[in-house]
Amino acid sequence: MEVGINLLIVLLILGMTYALSSEGLWGAALMFFNVVFAGLIAFNFYEPLAKLLAENVTFLSGFADTLCLLGLFIVALLLLRLTTETLGPAMVRFPTPIYHLGRLFFGLGCGVVTIAILLLGFETAPVHKKIFGVIDYKAMVPFKMGIEREWLAFFQYTTGQIFVTHSPDSRDPFAQYGDAKVFDPRAEWLLNHQEARPYGTESILGDDQGGGAAPAAGGGAPASSASGGNANSADPKIVGAAAGGVVLP
Repeated sequence: MEVGINLLIVLLILGMTYALSSEGLWGAALMFFNVVFAGLIAFNFYEPLAKLLAENVTFLSGFADTLCLLGLFIVALLLLRLTTETLGPAMVRFPTPIYHLGRLFFGLGCGVVTIAILLLGFETAPVHKKIFGVIDYKAMVPFKMGIEREWLAFFQYTTGQIFVTHSPDSRDPFAQYGDAKVFDPRAEWLLNHQEARPYGTESILGDDQGGGAAPAAGGGAPASSASGGNANSADPKIVGAAAGGVVLP
């Protein structure tokens, strides 16, 4: 089952790479940056929107994170696509070697980022703690590459170094980003969302490492945990490894 899921993810990435590379270097590059910026927009704003949705539309509270994350991503991507199509409607000519290498590079990059964001959308859904019976916080799909972790690490970096909001009460216990108000200060986004998923009984720590219940840290807590889920504290090494964050010695 695990091999099949990994192969399916690889096939989806390769299929998107083929489709996007057919748009040429210019089209594939534009689409790559559209996907990256749409992902940044979605991850920046989905949490407050999901909280608002859960508080006002009770029957959607369990799906609030998923709907808001994927909805924002799709809407932002469509708007960015329309904008780039309007501003740059024609293909740009490049030397043949650069053209072929570039379209494959940006096509592959776009496919990887898109699938990573979709996988993280599944992470927020109220499904089994092991998605598709395989993917939990320790899984690194496909084939130990961990593309979803790489996206979380990239987004964490953008909130700490690029699109920074400074706060005198920094939420970063590892002090990696100074007083920046980072997205997932304890690198426990994957842990919190697995704990919030309602089906399955697997221990979130996996190896019987103890730890009492503790409130989830601000940036990465799922909306559903505020209304019934609970996030366990964990050893910082495990937490840091879970989402590509800082791992203390």
